[in-house]
Amino acid sequence: MADEYKRFIVPLAFSITGMIVTFWITQFLATEILVIQPVYDLVAAIDGSLSFDINFLLMILIPLFLLEFLILTLPFAFFMLLAVKVFRVATYNIDVMRIGHGFDWLRMVKRAVVPALFALSLGELVISLLQGIIFRIPPMTEGEARAIVPTLHPLLTMFGSLIALTVSIALFAPTWLLNDSGVVTHVKSKHLEYRRCPDTEGVGRWYSNLIGGFGILAFPIAMFNRYFYQKFFIFGVNLTIGNVMVSLGWTLGLPFMVMAFILPIIVLNELTIKWTRPVIQRTAKGMGASDVQFQRVEKIPASDHQEPSEPDALSESRERIDI
Repeated sequence: MADEYKRFIVPLAFSITGMIVTFWITQFLATEILVIQPVYDLVAAIDGSLSFDINFLLMILIPLFLLEFLILTLPFAFFMLLAVKVFRVATYNIDVMRIGHGFDWLRMVKRAVVPALFALSLGELVISLLQGIIFRIPPMTEGEARAIVPTLHPLLTMFGSLIALTVSIALFAPTWLLNDSGVVTHVKSKHLEYRRCPDTEGVGRWYSNLIGGFGILAFPIAMFNRYFYQKFFIFGVNLTIGNVMVSLGWTLGLPFMVMAFILPIIVLNELTIKWTRPVIQRTAKGMGASDVQFQRVEKIPASDHQEPSEPDALSESRERIDI
């Protein structure tokens, strides 16, 4: 039992360290901003000073992430499973595959990467589309803009991504549950009679690839726009090696800070999976899924290769087990 919990040490240490660093950095940035703009209220919906806004958001968002996971993960996983069943039923079967149970600390850390990139990308998109609505941008002269942008922009990105993280957790946590439950789709055997490759994929993986593609593609574009194009070409911050390295540091460092807030949710998923996994597996079986196991792909002699013009018809009796 003790060995089971040892795998949580690194993710939790990463999370605690990241949260402390994030808190310290946000306080430092707030202090620098208040030197230039002594009266500045960051969040339009919260009355109070900049420091109050920061502390309030950090205080409310962390419990909100945990509560959101506990309330929404199972219902969202059900709706994701139902959508796949409805829209892919013509070509794919849904089954429950026997999978391993190992999930070490490194896999937990890796699992946090794509949701963090998604939250950063979505946060930047929301800030750009709703500029001045969620976060107030103070009126600035050209000189003030050059002075305040290097500290204001990281603060906006950080809290924009933490707010967007509520959406990221709502979308990605159900995919973790579906993956960990072994729910898969695979092409029906009758479709393999045509020129189509076998296709087996976890339902959660299919959704996470679909959603995560936006984050992976949009993240470098959003960071370049915020920390290079706007900073140096719109607001006129001096283009020096030092300033470029600072921008690069924010681009590479912000994902790690956001990951620190996701890792406790991943640990919570690991702690609750023994209760939630059977629920999802029973739900999938209620939709017609069967228990299946993976068949290893084996090499065949060159003489046994079939010509495309002479395919063997697949037996319908093997439809539910050949994956």
